[in-house]
Amino acid sequence: MARTSVVKRTNSFYWLLLTPSLLFLTAFLVVPFIMLIVLSFREVDSLLNVLPTYSLSHYTEVFTSGIYLNTIQSSLGVALLTTVICTLLAYPAAYLLVRTERPALRTLFYILLISPLLTSVVIRTFAWIVILAQNGLLNELLMNLHLIDKPLSMLWSMNAVVIAYVQVMLPFAVLPIATSMGEIQPKLRQASMSLGAGRVRTFFTVTLPLTLPGMLSGAAIVFSLAAGSYITPLLVGGRLQPLLPLAIYQQAVQVFNMPFAAALSVTLLIMVILVVLLLGWISKRWEARLRD
Repeated sequence: MARTSVVKRTNSFYWLLLTPSLLFLTAFLVVPFIMLIVLSFREVDSLLNVLPTYSLSHYTEVFTSGIYLNTIQSSLGVALLTTVICTLLAYPAAYLLVRTERPALRTLFYILLISPLLTSVVIRTFAWIVILAQNGLLNELLMNLHLIDKPLSMLWSMNAVVIAYVQVMLPFAVLPIATSMGEIQPKLRQASMSLGAGRVRTFFTVTLPLTLPGMLSGAAIVFSLAAGSYITPLLVGGRLQPLLPLAIYQQAVQVFNMPFAAALSVTLLIMVILVVLLLGWISKRWEARLRD
């Protein structure tokens, strides 16, 4: 009985410590999210004034209009492409971070990886404008090398958005992979090679399967950030790109159709949640398979 009372007091103390954080999250995350969902069902009149009635008209327009279906498809495609490229580039970078034996050099690599996160996304995106503009650094370099005769038009396109996305999101993919890779016991690789497997086979049978959960975690983070990013596609892609964050901005700030902007926001959130849940399910199934 005494032990049970001690456990209850300990749990009560932990909940007491969590109370400020829970209240903060409830006030500034849960309540606004509920208000956003409610707003997405409100009707508007011809002047876009919000009415006290409710309907599914905004969601009907989102999922029946060819324009918004194309926007959803483009948003998914860009986010998935960014996720795939970031994962492919992040794996060798994480491998280098973990396998570097000299501590000073490893620290330098971590600083180079994390230092871009200390700079504003706006500043990094403006740097890509300087690089990709028709009179920018890349076009000037290509023309000086006589590889092109006239400047290439690289800005204000979806390709520019993906390039900027990859540079911004890459550290978020590297760190989870590096963490998973660092948790692998060296004896596992040594045992595999002692049984006759070469470096390549050891990588595909030992290293890669054990780091797949880290890859999926990084992919979930990158996809969430890429799907909801607004400032990067606006600056390097232009406001006419068919992406959900830009459509939400246009409806909320330019058209002032708040219920429809809320419906688009909820659609984007549900889309991201479904993909993240799918990646989480795959990760759990894979970990259960490794344990078996």
